[in-house]
Amino acid sequence: GHGAEEVDPPFRGSDVPGVSTLPACQAACVSAASSGLSFCEGIIWAPRAGKCYRKTRISLGLCDFDPTYNLHLRSDLPPAPPARVEPAPPSPPPPERDARVMRRFEFVGNGRCRFPWNAHACGHVKPVYQPCLVEQTCTSTKEQCAAKCAENRDCKAFEFNTKNGCWGAPCELHGAVPDHVQVLAEDIGHLYTCMKKK
Repeated sequence: GHGAEEVDPPFRGSDVPGVSTLPACQAACVSAASSGLSFCEGIIWAPRAGKCYRKTRISLGLCDFDPTYNLHLRSDLPPAPPARVEPAPPSPPPPERDARVMRRFEFVGNGRCRFPWNAHACGHVKPVYQPCLVEQTCTSTKEQCAAKCAENRDCKAFEFNTKNGCWGAPCELHGAVPDHVQVLAEDIGHLYTCMKKK
């Protein structure tokens, strides 16, 4: 736990016996695998107590901070693999298909879709952040977002924005019909488009 696993049994924070200096602790980490133990990626050194704890499967983001302990990672390890790259959104469909899809929608306005007060009465569609939100998904164009709405029988309108990347689901499909749009201060410089099915 706490961002790493123990190398030394009984795997509950056992220190390395007979090791009382930092260089000896580092050497004990390098030699762990040849002693039949798990591969040691680094050590926790407690300078005041002179105790050495060998660690493996270290995840720095999960480690707790404690000023009485020092973490030393091995410098002879190969570099970490490159970060996983998110796949690109699907390529846009041909322009004639885009035009056909867009003709099925009516422009409400450039802003966030907003709904009448009774819009929460949407039957089986579960309200989430907006009334009757059917789906939040990643598309790279408003035409792709419109196509998703056109394919979904519960979708009555969509909102697409250029502010959020795929992490922020820039395409929202709504199960209610918006009657106006709203532009928030945080949206300045980004384009929000709200459209409803004809």
